[in-house]
Amino acid sequence: MKISLSKKEKIFLFAKLVVAGAILIYLTRKFESFSFKELFTAHNLPMMLSVFLLTCFNIMVQLNKWHLVFNELVGKISFKKIAHSFFVGVATGSFTPGRFGEYFGRSFIIKEYSGSEVITASIVDKLSNMVILIFSGLGTALWYVKYTESISMASYILGLALWGILLLLFIFFAMQRSSAAYIYKRIEKVKLLNKIFFHLQILKKVRTRTVFLQLFFSFLLYGIIAFQYGMLTAGFSEKPIEVSFLFVGILTLFVKSFIPSISFGDLGIRESASIFFITGIGLPPEVGFLSAISIFLFNILIPSAIGLVILVISKR
Repeated sequence: MKISLSKKEKIFLFAKLVVAGAILIYLTRKFESFSFKELFTAHNLPMMLSVFLLTCFNIMVQLNKWHLVFNELVGKISFKKIAHSFFVGVATGSFTPGRFGEYFGRSFIIKEYSGSEVITASIVDKLSNMVILIFSGLGTALWYVKYTESISMASYILGLALWGILLLLFIFFAMQRSSAAYIYKRIEKVKLLNKIFFHLQILKKVRTRTVFLQLFFSFLLYGIIAFQYGMLTAGFSEKPIEVSFLFVGILTLFVKSFIPSISFGDLGIRESASIFFITGIGLPPEVGFLSAISIFLFNILIPSAIGLVILVISKR
């Protein structure tokens, strides 16, 4: 497969790598005693091995999730093609704002169907991730401001009530048999959106069972990442794992996802958010940095490296 980049795209890619490198150098110098070798010392090795195994399990969850959506909305395809498209998508998404490149990256590998069908299925695949992240992120944000005593009890209860109402409304809507088709019908009535989202007619094929399976896979996905973050935080702080560590992990993911990407794999954004929230619960900033950079290494860098290898050796 031959991938060509325009001059503008090459400059943009180079800029993202430079920004990522600059942020990483700044953060590592901020913690002068830090060395990447410390991540894989004999003391930390069992913890890192556990996190790696969880990464493997998380990848399998995402592969089955993507396979389910594709088979139902587009057509039958081999699991091998699904796996290759997933890894390439992670790689291309790491270099683009908002990870939009992930949608196009998946279509580089799957040639049995049109690119627009693959991209649209990818968008549907990501919708459940977005829903779970929004609700879990808002919930942990409420917990954090209450934990740090940033709001009154009355404001906390009101926020919690609103969060609960929104969650119940979403569950009720998702349970409706024609909820996805209803969304598309609303889109059809808006002329501009109809032109832009023409291929979202694929939503008409989505069944309620598929919606809940996707939400379950997404919940499992973020639960695994939160547990990885909790394990890493407990290990680096030399404390027993606490629920608050998991909540900070979710909150870090939530904030990172809504900040425009300015570097490779959001490097620096994730670490800065982690440092901010981890210090809020009374832990040293180094713990936040080490936990976040480890999440990047296992969940972004390793899959991206696999995707780049597949992209280079693949042929149309």
